[in-house]
Amino acid sequence: MKKLALILLLSLPITVLKAATKEIIATVVFENTTEKAFNSGAFYISEANKKMEINTLDSFKITLPEKGKYIFSFYSADFETYTFYPVTINERKNTITVKLFEKTEKKKLVSTTIAPSKLLSNAQKLSSEQIEQLIAEGQVHFITHGLDNAIPAEYIAFQEEYGISIKRENCVLDPITVKKTTENNQIIANYLTAKYGENWLIDLSIKPFGVK
Repeated sequence: MKKLALILLLSLPITVLKAATKEIIATVVFENTTEKAFNSGAFYISEANKKMEINTLDSFKITLPEKGKYIFSFYSADFETYTFYPVTINERKNTITVKLFEKTEKKKLVSTTIAPSKLLSNAQKLSSEQIEQLIAEGQVHFITHGLDNAIPAEYIAFQEEYGISIKRENCVLDPITVKKTTENNQIIANYLTAKYGENWLIDLSIKPFGVK
């Protein structure tokens, strides 16, 4: 019995060490493709519901609880932004790259990377009144994925008519991203159909992911 207790005691530090090494240190780096000075922005980690205020383009490190799939995004009022990162973050693949591009006056109507939709931040289903309030606050947007940062003109017209913008996210599509994108877009589609019937579909011939 004493021998068994000694073995368990000796193995305890190893177990604690293994648990500690589960954490992954990832590095966030920035590439400003413009000549414009950067003032401020926000970096988001969706799974942790975490927002980090950023006021410099110096690279920094973040600690993730374990290797796995995460959704990161970055928002700046002065730039179009794209966030690139591996499908799975691990010890070898752990760099998150944020690229900043010029934002034209026309595109300011439709942000390509904005704060994650609050439609998915509540466990309970939102009422139509709550969704309308979020629309008024500019917090509701369809999500699309791709490298092309061009925004079709019909989306700009659609936002002016219905108050719903479009968010262009990382082009990497994994099962978690597909699920969240589909759920977000379907919530918006259901709200619009309940309020306007199917007339809104006529104004949006290029359907966002998950909307038929």
